[in-house]
Amino acid sequence: MRVRRGATLVGLLALWWCGLAAAAETPQRVASVNLSADEVLAAILPAERLVAVTQWADVPGTSNVAGRIPAGVHRFVKADLEQLVALRPDLVVVSEYTDADFLKQLERSGLCVHRMAGLSSLAGVRGAILELGRAVGEDAAARRLVAEFDWKLSELARRLTGAARPRVLYWSGNMTAGADTAIGALIEAAGATNVGREMGIAGIAPPGAERAFVTNPDLLLVGTWPGSQEALTSHPLFSQWAAVRAGRILEMRTELLVALSQYTADAAWELGHLVHPERVPASPGPRP
Repeated sequence: MRVRRGATLVGLLALWWCGLAAAAETPQRVASVNLSADEVLAAILPAERLVAVTQWADVPGTSNVAGRIPAGVHRFVKADLEQLVALRPDLVVVSEYTDADFLKQLERSGLCVHRMAGLSSLAGVRGAILELGRAVGEDAAARRLVAEFDWKLSELARRLTGAARPRVLYWSGNMTAGADTAIGALIEAAGATNVGREMGIAGIAPPGAERAFVTNPDLLLVGTWPGSQEALTSHPLFSQWAAVRAGRILEMRTELLVALSQYTADAAWELGHLVHPERVPASPGPRP
């Protein structure tokens, strides 16, 4: 299992011991404290072995598994160590985005932990699914999930071979997605050029309105949250973009846009359809 850098020696030893124990025995009580794990575990783990997910798993427009988690599974409103210990999990699944203070508490608790990492790229998401499958003893189910993931991305790439790559700028709350981001990876997989990367931005960051304005993107990408399009059409600078005046604003389902799970491949496909509708149908259809 992965261990966060800077962990104390005691924390390192505890997590290392748990790593050995997990390798010897399949965890029967798995608790998730991040949405990425919620979505993957809903697909690969028998429901009776899932003891907790985040509250976000139930929220349409945020989760891709809303309505699929049994009612008896505990929901975390926030990461809470006392609640977590009371559930007696054999394995706790966190991610590289889990709050650092909570990770410190976990290190001291002695609970076994698996950390999902590498979620800023398509290859990283793929690897994280496989690693989680191994951690919970569901290798075969994870491999099946990844086979579908791989096929969708491969078929998308095939359909986009030779296509022109329009310049796409993602925009949300004055932030854009640069290099080393999952959203940037989606834009590129969908047959477009990520303007955030062109600007030299790394991660999710605010470039500033004036700097963004001079990029003059071909297309704008936003989520379906309220006011996302209006933030562009009513902006004193962005409303002057030819793309905005022509209505070239791609609105993508937020639950897919923010997905860091097997649904990332569906997100790439949907964005590919929005960018290149003449080449990419709305649905990939069944895998041959």
